[in-house]
Amino acid sequence: MTRIRIGQRWKREPSASPLDSIALELDGVDLLSGAVEESLAEVVPALVRAVVALRGGGHRMAQVSLAEAHLELVLRRVGGEVELLVASLARPARLMRPPIRVDAEELTQAIRTAGERFLADVTRVAPKSVAAPLAQALGEPLKQLGRPARPPEEEPAKPSTRRLEPPEAPGFGFELRDVGPRPSREGGKRGTSGTLAPLLGAGEVWLALPGRPEAWKIPGPPFLTTLELSRLAVELVRAVELGEARFELAPFGARPTLLLDLKAGKARLGRTGAPFALDASALAAALFHLGEALAAAFSEDGRAQVNNPYLAELADRCREGLSHLRGPVEPPEVEGAARNRRTRTEAGASKPLKVPGRLRRLRFDRLWEQRGLEDSEESRLLLGRHGPVCCAPQAAVAFSRKDGTRLWKRAAPLGVAAAADGHAVAADLSRVYGFTGRGAGARWLHDHDGIPLGPLLLRKDGLLLTLSEDRTVVAFAEATGREVWRLAPPRTQRSWLTTQGHRALVTTDSGYVYGLDLEDGQVRYRMRAPLPFHGAPIPWGRRFLALLGRGSHWALLLADAHTGDAVWTHEPDITHPSAPLPVGSRVFIAGEREREGVLLCLDGKGQRLWERPLHLGPGPYALSPLPRAVVVTSASGAAARVAASGTVDWRIGVAGEPLIGALPARTARGVTLLPGERVRAVDPRGGQVLAEVRAGAGLVALQADVKLNLYFLDDTGTLSAYRLGSHFTVVE
Repeated sequence: MTRIRIGQRWKREPSASPLDSIALELDGVDLLSGAVEESLAEVVPALVRAVVALRGGGHRMAQVSLAEAHLELVLRRVGGEVELLVASLARPARLMRPPIRVDAEELTQAIRTAGERFLADVTRVAPKSVAAPLAQALGEPLKQLGRPARPPEEEPAKPSTRRLEPPEAPGFGFELRDVGPRPSREGGKRGTSGTLAPLLGAGEVWLALPGRPEAWKIPGPPFLTTLELSRLAVELVRAVELGEARFELAPFGARPTLLLDLKAGKARLGRTGAPFALDASALAAALFHLGEALAAAFSEDGRAQVNNPYLAELADRCREGLSHLRGPVEPPEVEGAARNRRTRTEAGASKPLKVPGRLRRLRFDRLWEQRGLEDSEESRLLLGRHGPVCCAPQAAVAFSRKDGTRLWKRAAPLGVAAAADGHAVAADLSRVYGFTGRGAGARWLHDHDGIPLGPLLLRKDGLLLTLSEDRTVVAFAEATGREVWRLAPPRTQRSWLTTQGHRALVTTDSGYVYGLDLEDGQVRYRMRAPLPFHGAPIPWGRRFLALLGRGSHWALLLADAHTGDAVWTHEPDITHPSAPLPVGSRVFIAGEREREGVLLCLDGKGQRLWERPLHLGPGPYALSPLPRAVVVTSASGAAARVAASGTVDWRIGVAGEPLIGALPARTARGVTLLPGERVRAVDPRGGQVLAEVRAGAGLVALQADVKLNLYFLDDTGTLSAYRLGSHFTVVE
């Protein structure tokens, strides 16, 4: 007996789009186990349309995606029956159970009954804004299922086998056994016909090693096996790059396990096997070559598969993996044949002021001023190559360093995400646009689903990463604008994003930290913390620091960025903590205890080395690094420099009315700038005040460039620029 069961919990919140479970039961066995929170407004119409496509004879294959469960339901027509396959594209990619055949009319009746009941419930319970689109999507397909249909006439499938032996050892071979319906032109198109269905033919993949033609063999659809092996290949390459000692390869529980000693360049089969020479890079290359060979085999078997997105993604991953394995090209050993270019970082590094003697006074002159900037209290002030960049939620503007001329502006109703180098992503109700540099026109544009974007934008490995509504992480391809992946953490109102190596790190106010592959957005780990996170993870070598807490209870977490394993947790017993600051092998954090400011220093193992009172007035505080020291600033403008040994080198009092919040100090040209109502330039070694510039109590952002030009942004939307006019020194 075939039956479709749809959950009823969505009726408790009829104002929202229905999210609930859906089950496809055959004799009481649920084929879609795990689909507990799917968008019924998408899944039910897709299921009805898929059966209509099969029943009408227009398609032999159909596919229904269950995005939340990472499941794909594939339907293949075989005479008067329908073959059902449920594939999981999560880790590991696999078939959930062997293919099952059901009577086509019985399946049609079950889906028609479920669709009609769901439509009746939505019409009765849900508001018109939800019910009307569903009625339009389900009305005509349900009518077609109610009409008599003649079984389509088709030729019986001819079994075919394709086998590819490993080209060398180590290497992988595969065998494709196609005993189902042959993929036709429909297989390469989007829609109900599905693009995964023609790739799920039976077969096997095996590993060949020196002296072992079949070290182990994995039965099942070769595409799913190869997809998982390509993911493992990426992990193997990264393990080699990170200098890890060992790596295990046992996909789908294959036995014996292949154990790799990455340091010695050896491997063995099983715990008791004899070691033999095996280069990890050669094995990774064999894994990537397997993906390329399988994609080519499918494309040769049917030209319609050339544009199959699943095959294209597999081939792209393998090609990129092989490119990472290629060693650097050595320049010719001829004098003058190759020169090292000076990087922008080296050319534009902030060097100390060249003065004869000791610097005693500085004078800053107003350079220019821009008024009327939008949402200044929520803006970020960045420094680009040609001048400051002001990034507000719905607009980003860049100004010239010399005279304040506007270089470019990006504005959009659904937000703008911008970086200091001129890259920007803007969104309106129907389009998302990508910009690069000063050009007035967009470099690319695509259809958009209407979610807000920005203002944060991170560039990493050819991707542009941003947040939507400070919650959902979205990654776009920098060159084409294609949305590569998206992560929407459940039960979360606020997320923070940063990148570290090959990972995108996301912390949430629901107490979870996610480690994602930058390349494809795969969640490699999800760690649950006992308290909500506050702020973005802070990279520290191969690890990251994160602040978490609630009320008066706060903690500092150190975890491995690659695996997500927690190294230690420290509870500092303070309130209003600052963001942690790693300096060398130590971690600093400031906060209040009994209304007095304190600075704590921890070592790499999370042990408290020392604690010092600050005497800077009430918090909160902000930290900024100096060589072998840290500068602590407060909202009142008071500041102190504390050495790594715990010695308080100098302390400076308040500078007028307190600011909206504490801002970190900036250091440029050997001068440290302390934010406050009066911004003070001080000698970072002795703390002598060299200059004062009035910024006002509404200061919300402070920057200083490599030429010691100062930029102030206040809460009225005014951006002010000052240049160094003169300096006074004492020559002994």
